[in-house]
Amino acid sequence: MTRTVNEPLRAVIYARLSNGSANTPSQVRRCRELGARLGATIVAVKVDDDRTAMGKNGQRADRPAYDEAVDLLTTGAADAVLCLHTDRLYRQSRDLEPLITVVENTGVMVYPVETGPLDLATASGRMVARMLAAVASHEVERARERMLDKKEDLRAAGVNHGGPRAFGYQPVQPHAKGEAPAVPQVDETEAELIRMAADAVLARAVDPDTGLTLAGICRAWNDKGALTPRGNPWTVPSLRKALLSPRIAGRVAHKGEDIGPAQWAAILDHDLWLAVCTVLTDKSRASHLSSGHDGKTVKYLGSGIYQCHCSAVIRPGGAHAGRPQQYRCTERAHLIRQVARVDDFVERVIIARLCEPDAREVFMAPVASVSAGVDLVGLTARHAALTARLERLADAFAGDDDQDPVEYRLAARGIKKQLAVVEQEIADVQAQAAAAREPGPLDGVDLPELTRRHATDADDALAWWRETHSLDRRRKILSVLATVTLLPAQTGRPSGWRPGMPYFDPESVGIAWN
Repeated sequence: MTRTVNEPLRAVIYARLSNGSANTPSQVRRCRELGARLGATIVAVKVDDDRTAMGKNGQRADRPAYDEAVDLLTTGAADAVLCLHTDRLYRQSRDLEPLITVVENTGVMVYPVETGPLDLATASGRMVARMLAAVASHEVERARERMLDKKEDLRAAGVNHGGPRAFGYQPVQPHAKGEAPAVPQVDETEAELIRMAADAVLARAVDPDTGLTLAGICRAWNDKGALTPRGNPWTVPSLRKALLSPRIAGRVAHKGEDIGPAQWAAILDHDLWLAVCTVLTDKSRASHLSSGHDGKTVKYLGSGIYQCHCSAVIRPGGAHAGRPQQYRCTERAHLIRQVARVDDFVERVIIARLCEPDAREVFMAPVASVSAGVDLVGLTARHAALTARLERLADAFAGDDDQDPVEYRLAARGIKKQLAVVEQEIADVQAQAAAAREPGPLDGVDLPELTRRHATDADDALAWWRETHSLDRRRKILSVLATVTLLPAQTGRPSGWRPGMPYFDPESVGIAWN
């Protein structure tokens, strides 16, 4: 559509606000003044508040008002676009080129207040516009580089570099431009919850019957009315993220990595935090910490207790279309056993052993308790911290070809000596704990009644045993009394076997008394 000479110029005003820009009312006012000088009729004012013109990953920036302004030009509803500067209208060629196409098709004009009119219908005008786009892009990219460099310097200095509030610390008020960011202060109420959670995680790692799972900790925190920094109830993933954050150890974190010491106070000692991280990132302990009695109901006697002959943990699974539940090796698909048959066999052996005359003496003999003052949780935390240091040392030397191997061996040897001392202390404490049978694993078990029933009818003894004691109780007794290992079964069937006949190989189950 071509405008005649006598027709007034119809213009659309476009303004955009981004950080550090002039405010949009001022942009609109100056554009209206330009329109008045041009004798233009303003048909629309389009404003993108707090919108950048720099797209990411090769995509155009999302600017709804800009798209509406271009639509007015494309449909002939406007003959020109007024803007404060070309960098308000476009900053990249991917925005400029579609605008050039519109100009070629319609003959519209671009009138920036500060640079003068741009005639995109001519080669010279397009060249100037492209040069301005290149300059605008360069300015933004240089500003971003300076910002990233500044943030890197702040992180290296341990300064709080923003982001959402970390649980355990009070909110930080925004700082004015040019001022140093405020140092986060510890929130003692939340910090005490974090310390409780760390102790519970380490205690459960030492003894599954103590401490709390992550699900249990979430429930305890939620019962106390504690909420995440975003105001939501705690879940296992959000709790895990909070405990793994280097911030609670007084460290600066960036993209999940520990950068170095921070200006704010630590809630957990660094070694203690490393121990918690080691436990929470140990794949073999993941289910032990996040489920179990506090998160997932255990339905079978040997789930997580039985071992495969390859040393992997045995868990149930694989029951489909009405088939019996099975025990399977969690590492390799080389062992499958029917749950009911294995559990029946194991509990019959346990009952038979408990009916022996020396059962009370062997399994319930009282021994002095562990010496007072022994801190097994602390020893475990120390061991985990030393292990983490050794791993970091190996990673540092592996990533630097200029490092001296002799220097690595000397540094590693010192850490390994400390590990050996701690491991011996842990072994001594665990030996004492294993010998301390007060209270014993069979307290509350009526052994005379069990023996009487077993002597009369082994099936009746098994039924009474299961009716009298819960699955949880029987699992604890089993884990204390014996180690059960599922072994490879013999190939073939025994002589006389016929299809449909039940078959179980007792030699495929190894039971070692503790």
